[in-house]
Parts: sequence; C-alpha cells; structure tokens
Amino acid sequence: MILGATFAAVAVWGGEKSDLAERAATWEKEYNADNLPGVVALYTSDGCRMPPNQPAVCGRDAIMGQLKAGKDRGAAKVKIAVTSAEGSGNLGTGTGTYEVTAADGSHVDHGKWMLIEKKVNGTWLTQKDIFNSEMAMPDMK
Repeated sequence: MILGATFAAVAVWGGEKSDLAERAATWEKEYNADNLPGVVALYTSDGCRMPPNQPAVCGRDAIMGQLKAGKDRGAAKVKIAVTSAEGSGNLGTGTGTYEVTAADGSHVDHGKWMLIEKKVNGTWLTQKDIFNSEMAMPDMK
C-alpha cells in the first residue's frame, strides 16, 4: 500500500518534471480518508498493481477491489515516502518506502515500492505499481 511523509528531491531526465511526490501525498491522504475512488483516480485506466503474495490486478475496477480487500484485512492507514523519481518525456519511474498500520495504530506491514508513471492528456498517472514487504514470511511449519 503505497506511502508518504518525507519526500526526497525529484530528479528528472529532460525538462518534464512529474508530480510524483504530490501524487504520493494524495494517495496517502485519500487512502487514509477511506476515499478509495480518489486513490483509483491516480492510476491509468489500464493501470496495474502488484501486491506481495497476491496476484497482480489490472484496470481501475480490479485496483478498487484490491484496495478494498486490503482495508478489509486491516490495512487502515498507510504512510508513503518517495526516495527517488526520474522521468523522460511522458514516462517516469519512482521508488520509495511504505508503512501500514491497523485502525488501533498497531504495525501491519512495511516495505518498499516502485512504480512506472505515464503522462496522459497532460496529467501524470501511475501505470504500474509494485510493492514488497520487508517483513519475514510467517513460519509455514
């Protein structure tokens, strides 16, 4: 679940600067406010999310379902940090870290993320989003 409190400087190849830090802050704000349609609007219509230990989901409806399932499993709040962002023309990439907490504030997960962004009709949107937990897998004995 992507995150954001501390944002690093954004490096860009060429003259076009994306708004990745601002979109990460919006992602976090909308998710934490339970405005999942606001989160989904940050993705391209054919966008894909690749969560850990789950199948990838593509398209806004599938992304909405995956976000709702995360909320239902107790991922109440997320904190996102952007550590790098680069772009060239209408494409860009970004990396960062995330932390997820339950409604009671207890720690649920933390890890890192990476995305590909695309400028569509003058607006930067996330096209591919993958995140990986840094927590150990549960003992499977």
